[in-house]
Amino acid sequence: AKALAWGKQYENDARALFEFTSGVNVTESPIIYRDESMRTACSPDGLCSDGNGLELKCPFTSRDFMKFRLGGFEAIKSAYMAQVQYSMWVTRKDAWYFANYDPRMKREGLHYVVVERDEKYMAGFDEMVPEFIEKMDEALAEIGFVFGEQWR
Repeated sequence: AKALAWGKQYENDARALFEFTSGVNVTESPIIYRDESMRTACSPDGLCSDGNGLELKCPFTSRDFMKFRLGGFEAIKSAYMAQVQYSMWVTRKDAWYFANYDPRMKREGLHYVVVERDEKYMAGFDEMVPEFIEKMDEALAEIGFVFGEQWR
């Protein structure tokens, strides 16, 4: 809970510094659905004027920030890479900024990389997401619930 509160506290600063550093304008985004079925969605930290999406992290520890600062692309945690790739799958975008912000760093407190769409991930989502939805619908049916009824 502390880490989440920390991230929320600095998200606006991070977004402003990212805009300044990268030279792109960022629009805050509501949840984005892949299609009308509303079964898959992502919640980007921003949509950028150059057509890319944005994922901002404000690590709770400076150690995590430094790992990314020094390691760059290779140091992105696998769960975060999957999140960014999934966001590209949902939005059909080709690239996504992955940025880390640490207000404790007096110089270069923001570091970002551009993550390109990875077709291996896309193929995986194409295959696994419909399977997951099917299993979810079976589980919902067992308790007498049909997806979509919650909006009627």
